Amino acid sequence: MISIVIPCYNEELIIEDFINELHENISKIDESFEVIFVDNKSNDKTIDKIRKNLKFFKNVKIICLTNYFGKESAILSGIDNTKGDSCIIMDPDLEDPPYLIREMIIEWKKGFDVVYALRSSIKTTFIKKLMRTVFYFLYQSLVDKNFTIPENTGDYRLLDKKIIEQLKNMRERTRFLRGLVSFIGARQKSIKFDRPFRKKGKSKSSLVFLIKYGFDALLSSTAGPASLITKFGIFSLSIIFAFLVFIIINKLFFNPYDGFSFTIILILFLFSLNTIMIGIIGEYITRIYNEVKQRPNYIIEEIIDQ
Repeated sequence: MISIVIPCYNEELIIEDFINELHENISKIDESFEVIFVDNKSNDKTIDKIRKNLKFFKNVKIICLTNYFGKESAILSGIDNTKGDSCIIMDPDLEDPPYLIREMIIEWKKGFDVVYALRSSIKTTFIKKLMRTVFYFLYQSLVDKNFTIPENTGDYRLLDKKIIEQLKNMRERTRFLRGLVSFIGARQKSIKFDRPFRKKGKSKSSLVFLIKYGFDALLSSTAGPASLITKFGIFSLSIIFAFLVFIIINKLFFNPYDGFSFTIILILFLFSLNTIMIGIIGEYITRIYNEVKQRPNYIIEEIIDQ
């Protein structure tokens, strides 16, 4: 049996289209499927529309969370309740096309433990493309090369049961699925596809959300930003030393400049640098604080099991 985990949040405009397309594709595959919808405390009619369309699937359940715990926690709740020999994780916005499921299963049966969808082209805004480029540059620069993630991938992937078992053991609160899967390693295979625009509804990935998610992804995967503090310190010390030499030479052999503009600029530079350093440390401390509280990643209100 193959499990399909679908995290949902306010998807009433597109969920019926997704269910129809998912059913159309998996009904043509000679496999038994377990479909798991995880509702992240939607405040629209997502749950009602899922309930009305449960007839399409022989083995389906809905996991209703008590609050919005974030997409990563919703995925974890679905993974914790899977029973299949493998698990497919996908979004219901149809930007993850269900027709790829057949090809994922074929590659999985060839012996690959992870089969992920690789976006050969992405239809999105210029700002999001720029943010994506910056994120992957930072991630690949700071994270150990053995644990980096391939560019232009999302959570859409098939995971073998042994990968799922490892993910269940990783209970950190600041989660980044792609980073965790890369940490596990094993045999991985990509499938290329052209990612379309979202057909209905609004994307939940606002610029603020993407920035926060990028920070979580980066800081949960590496201590690289903290190690940069030492490098920044050495860099600023070098600038100060060069400035000191310049002042001494200028005072001894030339006419010193009047005013303090350069001094003020240097002070502001060092102040900004110190603020950034303290901010990086603060980001790590915040995440440590969330971890040591040991609160659950999610709380289930109800499981509707058909």
